[in-house]
Amino acid sequence: MGERIIVRNYQVPISGLPPEAQGLRIAHISDLHFTRWNKTYVATQKALQEADYDLLAATGDFCDFRWRWRRAVEHIRRFCDPLAHKAPVLAVLGNHDHPSLAEHDGLPLRFLQNEAVHLRIGDARIVVAGVNQCAPQAEDLEAALVTCSKGSRPHVLLAHYPSTIARLGRHEVPLVLSGHTHGGQIRFPWIGCLWPNDQIPRAWARGLHRVGERVLHVSPGIGVSLPIRVRVNCPPEIAILTMVARPDRVSETQLQAEPICSGAAEGCPR
Repeated sequence: MGERIIVRNYQVPISGLPPEAQGLRIAHISDLHFTRWNKTYVATQKALQEADYDLLAATGDFCDFRWRWRRAVEHIRRFCDPLAHKAPVLAVLGNHDHPSLAEHDGLPLRFLQNEAVHLRIGDARIVVAGVNQCAPQAEDLEAALVTCSKGSRPHVLLAHYPSTIARLGRHEVPLVLSGHTHGGQIRFPWIGCLWPNDQIPRAWARGLHRVGERVLHVSPGIGVSLPIRVRVNCPPEIAILTMVARPDRVSETQLQAEPICSGAAEGCPR
């Protein structure tokens, strides 16, 4: 793994966004797959320390293998300790994660396990929900979307699997943050991702997408996983999502990003 990290800025139209939350920024990362501490984790941590955001969201797969969760605990602490003083850190479990990860005391982040929290960031109040997807039987999407106070609804849902957005039904969740796909991890010129590893179109393997009345952001992730532990044409990425009030009609051009390169990058592939 190298040191090239992409920082990509998005303007994200959110329906029902409170006026005081206008301009609130969420940094989104996923799939760290902690093994040994390396230059990619250092570069990602440095880029996050230098970026401007109000909330850090991590959408699962901190472990490379479930049984190595104690190693992941050590690296979560090392990675998040300098960041937790900057902004709240919320996370969910992914399919590579052991449930003990979320039960470990003293970590510098909060795991959302089929629940929602009300956050006050400056004058802004937003509701963030998170679903536990470390195993099929662990997920309770309905419970995750029952918020802390009557009449409120999540503005953001953290879910490891992007395909979760197809199961939201009647729930009004304007923004879903996911990972899992690694952006395909190996991408081919003119073709892109061959296999998103989830029940979504290949074109949704990374980036920001309008899905009906909702917006889905799929992180390409930071780490790598089997069967081939390498990234090709798909560098690790941090997204900075700036929430803005959604107008009556949203065009696809309003969902475009401006990439910024960090670390050793010389160019920013789309």
